[in-house]
Amino acid sequence: MAIELYWLGAGHRGWERGAINSCIAWVARWEGLRVLGLIASYRKLGNTEVLVREALRAAEGEGADVELIRLTDLDIKPCKGCMACLFKGERCNIGDDMPKLLDAIVEADGLIVGAPTYILSPPGIIKMVLDRLIELMSPGRLKALAGRRRASGILAVATEPEDWAPFTLPILKLFCYACLTRPVDWGIVAASGPGEVAVDEEAISLARRVGRSVVRALRGGPVEVPRRPNSCPICGESLMELLSDGSIRCPICGIKGQVRIVGGRLELYFKPEELRRSRWELKNAIRHVMEVIMPTRDKWLRLRRDIKEALARLGYGRG
Repeated sequence: MAIELYWLGAGHRGWERGAINSCIAWVARWEGLRVLGLIASYRKLGNTEVLVREALRAAEGEGADVELIRLTDLDIKPCKGCMACLFKGERCNIGDDMPKLLDAIVEADGLIVGAPTYILSPPGIIKMVLDRLIELMSPGRLKALAGRRRASGILAVATEPEDWAPFTLPILKLFCYACLTRPVDWGIVAASGPGEVAVDEEAISLARRVGRSVVRALRGGPVEVPRRPNSCPICGESLMELLSDGSIRCPICGIKGQVRIVGGRLELYFKPEELRRSRWELKNAIRHVMEVIMPTRDKWLRLRRDIKEALARLGYGRG
């Protein structure tokens, strides 16, 4: 049986079309697994796009329905900070492509996110979309998404990954957590010239592994998460905050730990109960929204007159 797949192309209007003739693809259609690839690169068929497409091919080979969106082809405007999406439960009315993108993210079971490295971190389009993901933080949406098995994979590119890309993977992981899709596999590839990863067998193999890992995680199968030694036991990142009391904290997950010296070497230690304090645990995310964010609306309304008068005294009044 032929199963047709469609990929969202440039400007999210052109469609590419393909077909798979395999029993495994039919099984996935029955399961309804959907994997969405998001490309945060301005280069058409650059290294990032090649890697994400290879990951989607591998996911497709595992039986998933796949879709591809180039974020840089979309009209994404900055978040205005109006908070109507949380305070009023409204869809964002800025008037760009973000609602369609958000729907695609929510409808997908899995994400594969790819980005190059610019100055130590991913391009700004990632942050632009990330800021707008606050619409997913209402308790109802959090519960609905947390009630589904979702997963993500990350593919990054940098000219010198070890020394000049310290924030690329952490920010992309933050992006995935904000989409309520737990990262299960990731990697960063050394490449610079457009499309040169096509001649790098290890890079292509990595991309295919990430695609397979996402589908296997969606099916509840075992996936070997590529954590480094001395990294966060939740997100796998080694980037840590050093707090004033000498403890450490993962800036992505928010869990705290200690630095120990064992056998003359530094080791990071996290108590088992600390893992339940991750900011991405459903109850912790809902607590933050309900007990911290939502009360700010009434606080501002109470202070509105005082704020106006204070601004006038500072010379910022509007007449």
